[in-house]
This record gives sequence, C-alpha cells and structure tokens, in this order.
Amino acid sequence: MAFVLAFGIFTSSTYAQTTRAFTQATSSDIFEPVLDAQNRLQEYYDAVALEEDGKLSEKRTDEQNDLIEEAVISFREAAITLAEKYPDDTEKFLENIEQVESSKRSILRLRFEKSKSPEASSVEYASQVNLDKSYKVLENKVYTATSLTDTLVLRGYAYNSLRNRWTISVKSNFFNYTSLFSIDLPLSYKALTGKEVKSLVKMTKEERDEYERNIMLYDSLFRQAVPVVYVRLKYKIRKWKEASEYRFEPEQLELVRTDTNKTIFTFGKDFLSETTFIVYPRIEIRTASEREADINSAARVLMGEMKTSQEKAVARAESRGQITIVDDKKKQVEQKGRSAVYLSTDTRITNSMLDDFEAKDIQLNSIVLNVALGLGKFGFVGGDFGYDYKNRSKENSAYCFGAFGGVNFMPTNFIRPYAELALNYHTDENLTPEIGVGTDFLIGKVMLNLGYNFGWKINLENYFDEKEFLDDDISTYHLFTVGFGFTWR
Repeated sequence: MAFVLAFGIFTSSTYAQTTRAFTQATSSDIFEPVLDAQNRLQEYYDAVALEEDGKLSEKRTDEQNDLIEEAVISFREAAITLAEKYPDDTEKFLENIEQVESSKRSILRLRFEKSKSPEASSVEYASQVNLDKSYKVLENKVYTATSLTDTLVLRGYAYNSLRNRWTISVKSNFFNYTSLFSIDLPLSYKALTGKEVKSLVKMTKEERDEYERNIMLYDSLFRQAVPVVYVRLKYKIRKWKEASEYRFEPEQLELVRTDTNKTIFTFGKDFLSETTFIVYPRIEIRTASEREADINSAARVLMGEMKTSQEKAVARAESRGQITIVDDKKKQVEQKGRSAVYLSTDTRITNSMLDDFEAKDIQLNSIVLNVALGLGKFGFVGGDFGYDYKNRSKENSAYCFGAFGGVNFMPTNFIRPYAELALNYHTDENLTPEIGVGTDFLIGKVMLNLGYNFGWKINLENYFDEKEFLDDDISTYHLFTVGFGFTWR
C-alpha cells in the first residue's frame, strides 16, 4: 500500500531504502560532503608552505632556528592544555541533530505501520512529542567550536608590510563540511606582539632588529600551521524551511593568543554570516500547513535581522556624521492636561481706572501659589492660595483662596495656551469669579506663565449685614498675571 507524504509517493520499498541509507551514514558523511578536492587542496597548500619554510630554515642562522623551534614547542604545548580546558561542543551538536532525525524516522516508520497496527497512532503521537523536545534541545543550546581541535581550520599568511598585519583564515571543518563557516581576520603587528609599528626610517637599529625578528618568527610559525592564535566560535542551530534543513547562526567569534590565552579581539553576530545546511538523507514528515508555518517562521527571522541590520547601519552612519536622522517621535507633540506648580503675581486694573489711566496706577495686587492637575489630554483643574499685597497696609491683611479649571492645547512642545474659569474668596469679604486665557512657555520642566483674566469683584459685606447687594457692591476688573514654576505636563 502506498502513502502520500510531503510532495511525492512514499512506498514501503522507498522507506526501506531511506532507513537503510541513514543507518549506514556515519558522523563524517551525515552532512552534504564537499568535493574531496577541497580538502586535498588545503593539504597541498600546507605542504607547499612547510616546504618553503624548510628552504628558508637553511638560510636562517642557528640562533633564529632555535628561537623558532622553542616557540613551536611552547605554542603547541599551550594549545594541548587549552584544548583540554575548553572542550568542543561539536559532538553534542551532532548528537542533537541525529536525535531530531531519529525521531523523524520513527514517525515515518509508524505512519507506514499505522494501517497494520491500531496502536501505532498513540505511539506516533508520543514520537511527535519527542521530536518537538528534540528540536527545543537542539535550538536552545549555544555551542562552542575552536580551532584547537579539527572543528575549525585556522591558517595564517605572510606578513603584509604595507598594512602592518597578517591575515588569518578560519574555515569550518564540521565533519568535513568545510563550507559551513569561513572568515578572514586581520591580525595587526601591534595586536599580536604588543609593539607599536614605526616608520622604518624612524626605528633605531635595535627596534628594527626586533621588528624583523618578530616578522621572521611568526611568518615561520604560520607556515608550519603552529597555533600561535586560536579562535573560539559560539553558534546556534535553528530549524529551517525545507526538509532536514537547518540554519547555522554564529553568535560570537574570539581570536585568542594561545600562549597567554588573552583575547585579541571579538566579533559579534553583526559581523558574522549565517548559512544553511542539509542533513542527508532528507526526511519529510510535515503536513502542508506545517511546511508553510516553517517557511513563515524563517521569513520573520530574516525580516527581523534585516531590520536590525538596517537600524545599526543607520546608527553607525549617524554617529560618523554621514547622515542626520529626524526623529518623528520628537516631532510629535504629546497632548496632556496642564499639570504644574507655580508662583504668580498680578496687577488689577478696574474700568474706572481705564477712564483716567496713568502708569503709576499699575501696582502689585497679589502673590499666589497655584497647583494645576491635568485631566486627560486637554483638561485641568486646580487650586490656589495667595496674599493680597495691595491690602497690606490695612489693619487686617487679606488672603485669598479658590479653585480653577479649564482646557489647554499644545501646538508645540514649548508653548501651551489655555482658557480657564476661576473662583476666589478673599478674607476681606470679597468674592471674585473670573474668566481668562493664558499661555505657558515650557523649557524642559521649567515653566513661565503669562495670563489675562476678566473678573467681577463682589463685595459680600453688605450682603452679610443687610442680605442684599448695593449698586456699587459689584464691579469689574482686568487682571494681568506673570508666573514662574515647574510642570510635569
């Protein structure tokens, strides 16, 4: 009996062939193998470099060759010690991938056996749960690979005197899958030796001898593939779009001097490239909806990385002064009700004063402490308490207290016009309802206030005595205020 699986027909003979092929796979061919010529080419380059160093050793002095031999022993012994101290996670990486593929094979086998055994459905569900767990184990771990083992191949190339640096080439060798990761790193003379590089004409004889000796030494060590430096690569593995496809995601790469184990420099994930790889034989057990979900998940990852990369590129360009970014959030004005604490002074001008106005009539009327609290985006209420300065010469000083409320609007982040209604009681038995407008000028949390109110002064003394108002008990006035305080919008 045939079963439809993925995009094709899967028969019992196909299943048997697939299972047999995977069973026969070893850890060295579980990944798609690169042509043997690539590995042979690296061996050829190493042999040529070693032969070249052999010829150069005949031209070097015994002292120079002894220096190189001592360095070879020192660096290789340090590499052995470090390899024991910092284990490589590649075997664990392989185990986790094999666990995933093994779970998929089990599900595939159970689907084939479902027609023959009614118990297979429950076992298949358990296998699916186990597969989900295997994916989580694979994806949640941060793995480490180093060039102290065969996992990463590191080679150094001859010193470039124009750029004052060596080039360090790093390639992955995950079970002969050499194209999974590669990068060329610049290693400056100063970074490796700790010495500044001067112009040759400015060097003393001793400095030049030391400079040439170091170049001779490290060139020879790199030709012999001695681990002068090593790399530590941290990476993660992510389930990807296609059947048995995974994504290799480098997280961090450190270049470390071997004999001192001091990090020379570190590259973050922004400077490292991701790649995908396929485990063979490919096993497809997903439904059409599950395949679409994996494709959409991969697309979201790529879009997120693209957005992050663009943002960082723009930030770097802005920091270098190459572009200027206009922040739309800074341009937008956030509307909030008026909230402030401020001290205000005012002068009061009556209509009678306007008939025969003189500048000397402008006098300080009162000093008032105001507290306003915002309501929503555009409203505010508040209260005030003040001292009637104009009445200070009387036997009993007068004070005032009251409440106010209104609406405000912010056309910019620096100006806040408003309109308000206010009612105050004065201890010399006066009541003053007012209607007014004003503007707050904002500089950060500091506020300067200018306002105008039109008011009615109602003398309550006759009303309290005679229970009625006389003609001159109600008068109008104009109030001009200046205030200073603090606001929190």
